[in-house]
Amino acid sequence: MHLFRSHNYQVFPDRSAVETPTIRGISWTPLPEALNSKDTMKQFLSDRVVKAARSVYSVMIERNPGLIRDRKYHLKTYRQCCSGKELVDWLMKQNECLQSRSQAVGMWQVLVDEGIIVHVKHELNFHDKDTQFYRFQDSEFGLNHVTNEKEWEDELQEALSLLSQLGPDALLTMILRKCPSQRSAEDLEVIYEELLHVKAAAHLSTSVRKELAAVLVFESHAKAGTVLFSQGDKGTSWYIIWKGSVNVITHGKGLVTTLHEGEDFGQLALLNDAPRAATIILREDNCHFLRVDKQDFIRILKDVEANTVRLEEHGKTVLVLEKSTDWAAQGGAGNNSKYTVMSGTPEKILEHLLETVKLDSNGNDAIAPCVSDFLLTHKVFMPSSQLCPALHHQYPLMVNNY
Repeated sequence: MHLFRSHNYQVFPDRSAVETPTIRGISWTPLPEALNSKDTMKQFLSDRVVKAARSVYSVMIERNPGLIRDRKYHLKTYRQCCSGKELVDWLMKQNECLQSRSQAVGMWQVLVDEGIIVHVKHELNFHDKDTQFYRFQDSEFGLNHVTNEKEWEDELQEALSLLSQLGPDALLTMILRKCPSQRSAEDLEVIYEELLHVKAAAHLSTSVRKELAAVLVFESHAKAGTVLFSQGDKGTSWYIIWKGSVNVITHGKGLVTTLHEGEDFGQLALLNDAPRAATIILREDNCHFLRVDKQDFIRILKDVEANTVRLEEHGKTVLVLEKSTDWAAQGGAGNNSKYTVMSGTPEKILEHLLETVKLDSNGNDAIAPCVSDFLLTHKVFMPSSQLCPALHHQYPLMVNNY
């Protein structure tokens, strides 16, 4: 798709004609085909963010001029800055639709990523703390822009709307940049939810996604042409492409394929403990990856195998269950594990559900989620003509009483 393509037209009327002039020719001058639409879109979005920052800064200076001031911390003075906590407090007051402070953190992170506000010690992540200070790069981005006071409110709401749309992605990137050991339970939940939408993780079970959320490492490279690893290298990590694309190249064949966002590579060398089978080269600038190191990758595989139960009949697997534990229950007393159905024949899945769910004769118990899921989807793999006889087989006395 070509974005923002402009065309210049010149119309020449036929002056020799006696009647209404007609068009003799059209001169068409399109922009060069080499225009990179991704770069154009990125610049357009960046310009909108700067405009939003200008509105936020103008309103802040007008309404709360004392927010930006010199700060002292640990016997050191930081000139003309704000604390992260104060910035979040201010944003929460301006936008009543914000449901949590983490949403406001994501909005400020958008401005940190653009370099519009900078941590006094040049840290990449925005912190909602009294002791973390940030400066607006007002002169560099022309933030000292005076607007009509009547237009402030409209421009501010438009700016906050844009930042709130971009905030979740910025917040997610910020969380991924954290050292895995420093991620909170809320951070892990955010990563897990995102993995639900990643192509490479779509086939993975819930417990595997949760384990991945705890060990994924964010890795970025700025320049196209960068070699991530070479054919023959020792395999040390599995990669998921978070942003950008890479070329897969092998000796003798050259370019084999191109991988894009959501796709993965590097598993084979880890599974087989073999050298890399191909060279991976960045196809474009500013590529981001989610990396799982070999030690964590192997451990997760072993955990999956240890927590998987397979039921076989006549040499065929008829039911696969996986033991899972909620994050909230981890570290607590007691056995909070339960088994989740991963696959199986319709009859065995139904049998398992009926065995694990206690039925109240009065029908007052809440229906378990697994039963609700089965009732909503059973027609796909078990039509009612099969379901009713199966239930009759499980509860012959209950059916005969009606």
